[in-house]
Amino acid sequence: MLKAIFGGGGETSIRAGAGIFYTDFDTSGQNFETGDAPFGLFVNGAAHPYLEQPYTDYATAANKLQPFPFVFPSGGNTNFAPFLPITFSPAFDTRNKLPYSINYHLTWQRELGKSTILSAGYVGTMGRHLFQQIANNLGNPQLCLQIKAAGGGCGPGGEDSIYTVNGQTYYGTRQYSVTSGKYLNQGLLDFGDNSYESTIGTSSYNSLQLTLNKSIGALRFLAAYTYGRALDFGSQFFDLTNPYNMRLSKGLSQFDITHNFVISYFYHLPFARLVSSKGGITGRALEGWQIAGVTRFTTGVPITFTDSSNGSDTSLCGCDLFGILGTNAVDLPNYDESPVHIFNPRTHNLQYFDTAPFSFPAIGTKGNVRRRFLHGPGLNNTDIVLIKSTKVTERVGFDFRMELFNIFNHSQFNTPVGDINGPFGQVTSARDPRIGQAAIKINF
Repeated sequence: MLKAIFGGGGETSIRAGAGIFYTDFDTSGQNFETGDAPFGLFVNGAAHPYLEQPYTDYATAANKLQPFPFVFPSGGNTNFAPFLPITFSPAFDTRNKLPYSINYHLTWQRELGKSTILSAGYVGTMGRHLFQQIANNLGNPQLCLQIKAAGGGCGPGGEDSIYTVNGQTYYGTRQYSVTSGKYLNQGLLDFGDNSYESTIGTSSYNSLQLTLNKSIGALRFLAAYTYGRALDFGSQFFDLTNPYNMRLSKGLSQFDITHNFVISYFYHLPFARLVSSKGGITGRALEGWQIAGVTRFTTGVPITFTDSSNGSDTSLCGCDLFGILGTNAVDLPNYDESPVHIFNPRTHNLQYFDTAPFSFPAIGTKGNVRRRFLHGPGLNNTDIVLIKSTKVTERVGFDFRMELFNIFNHSQFNTPVGDINGPFGQVTSARDPRIGQAAIKINF
């Protein structure tokens, strides 16, 4: 049995390795703080500018303030009124730790005969202390509903408004709407929706990886299959973290692919064998033909579920308004945990999954669906290239290439809409159809 597994001398190799790799803090997080008031300044040009007047809108002839040359403000007390309430100004958590990953693998490689190599390996990685954005100045949904019931008009997006009902004044619904209160007489609150940039995230990836490399005469092919799973609390800097229960943000990574099978092949076409002489026009026409291709079958990447209704603030916490740039943390659809039926978009009017198990949450409540748990359409794609190399003289030759991408013209659907407020569950775009191109290259 051991001989069948390991073969004779020199036919098997076993490799293992592990390492810890540290990295700097996410630069997108550091640079994102450069606009903090009053020290940061963002300058926007006109919507329809002239090239020579970038701060003039040619559609409305409106002049915007010319900010250059920039004059630094003079010393003294800063007037914060233009910046209030301070919003979208993330803070760097002083408890942050240096992010790192632990990578490890164990691979078994076996020679089968003289032209076949089989490899099987376990490959994994763990990420620790990864950057996440988490809200730290939440609105109080119960207070907002109370104000609304009293006729105050509080609702989605109203966390940073001042309400007076029944003789009582409410200065917003956030915990830190008012700190100093220095500008309350101007009707201005101090702080709105802000977040911490905290290294509280983790990630994991585990996979079984198989490869088979084989040559049969003029035919060579390499086949690879990966069965893997990637999990995290956020796959990008703008994936917001659930501020009430961070564990609810854990799910499939944005780039998770469960099954991935790829085979590449190369074949010298034996046309030259049809003639006894390699010379002459016939010999040159039949020799030098090659065909190669890559075929890939994969599952799709996960669908990101969101709820953009009510301005992405159905929960009334005001912690997902930043979702205009990223992915919501609590304003998500409700899911009843029943199986989600997958459809063929070709026969179901572009509908990819059944939306019946999902519903809109009530105002003032949080959605319960995992941000990513369901994969979108996969890939079924084949690319082929036909090559002809011809020698005209000792010093001159040419190569002819005919390439066909997605040769079978298979519909490669993109990920369907995960926003319950959109064309929910529908495929709205696809990758390229069959594309062909030809080229001739002369060598001299």
